[in-house]
Amino acid sequence: MMRRSAGPESPLTPPTAFEEVFAALPLLHPTPRSWAELAAANLPEFLADHAVCEQQVAVYALSLAGYYPEDPELVDRAAALAAEEVQHFRRVVAILRKRGWPLGGRRKNPWAQALRAQIVPGREPWTKVDRLLFGAMIEARSCERFTRLLEVIENQDPEVAHLLADLGPAERRHWELFHRLAGREIDAKALAVRFQRWREFEADLARGLGISPAVHGRNLAPSWCPSPSRRHARG
Repeated sequence: MMRRSAGPESPLTPPTAFEEVFAALPLLHPTPRSWAELAAANLPEFLADHAVCEQQVAVYALSLAGYYPEDPELVDRAAALAAEEVQHFRRVVAILRKRGWPLGGRRKNPWAQALRAQIVPGREPWTKVDRLLFGAMIEARSCERFTRLLEVIENQDPEVAHLLADLGPAERRHWELFHRLAGREIDAKALAVRFQRWREFEADLARGLGISPAVHGRNLAPSWCPSPSRRHARG
């Protein structure tokens, strides 16, 4: 998507790197630059939270293998993704230790918890599809946030910028993988309808995220509540 510069006769200007990445993601609500500026000013907290996120995604990927051991492709892909996330975790931990910054412990992630609450066990194949689409939304939002932060920090902190430049594309691959695996279970039209509901629900959540330097925010705005039409997994 091209943008027009200031002035009615100004030529179209190419999109920024962030805009290009966002356009390729299934997200409907962009993270404001103000979040990236806050995260850049609070890197110890951001990186500590980032390390926890990498742990949690690795565990989640392995849990999928446990839920569906009869699916060899899923088991193989989930194991490989988990191993990659562990490597990401080690890279983040190495930066934290090098700088003498503390590693964070487990903490609540209201955004991820609200997303995961849409999955209802025991309704296959929809439960499996939703577990995979949940993973797709987690990885897509992570890709978007890493790219947004990179936009702010690339000239301030080369080490963290290099980390984000590597991890952003990895998260993009991961959301695409989750989405593709979900597409094996149902037809393309049904998948598109299901995923659109996930996209809309996640956008509602993203609009209600409080500002904090955590990867996915720490608090949902007190006024936020999901529209009944968004609670698709329970319908």
